[in-house]
Amino acid sequence: MTTPQDPDHRPPQQPYTPAPPPLSESELAGHGGHGQPAGPEPKEVRLSFFLWLAGAILLVVSSVLVLTQRDLALEEARKAPPTPGVTAEQLESAVTAVLMFLVIIGVVLAALMAFFAFKLRAGRNWARVTLTVIGVAVLLYHLFGFSLVGLVIVLVVAAAVVTMYLPASKAYFDSAKRVG
Repeated sequence: MTTPQDPDHRPPQQPYTPAPPPLSESELAGHGGHGQPAGPEPKEVRLSFFLWLAGAILLVVSSVLVLTQRDLALEEARKAPPTPGVTAEQLESAVTAVLMFLVIIGVVLAALMAFFAFKLRAGRNWARVTLTVIGVAVLLYHLFGFSLVGLVIVLVVAAAVVTMYLPASKAYFDSAKRVG
């Protein structure tokens, strides 16, 4: 024989999960498109965007200036203890190859900075993370040789990274996540 259910005995409830914050009127209206933040970027994100572009331009200039240092780099390489079996022509080729490699790395980093800066401005949080990693790469790139242009680039990129993480910037990227 079955006994009737006790009305005071209820099944266990699931733990309370708070609801996400409500969307603003502009987010409900669909402004900003799919995955786009509802509204224009704050001045901090805009500043970061322009700092990234300035850093990219400076990085290209710095990379091209590396080519003007070929004779100096060759002279320094000749001062080093000689390596057995390496001819003067091979040494010149090696110096040129290293300088070209540094130019290519600089130009590629600059192109990535510019590309991801546009994604940053569009509210993509993954671009903010990627630019932070690129910022570290730019810092490491300029550790190999001190120059005034390199110092300016490092300072510009550091400012760009900091402005991406200010409270207004965080709110902008959070709104893009909620809409997307």
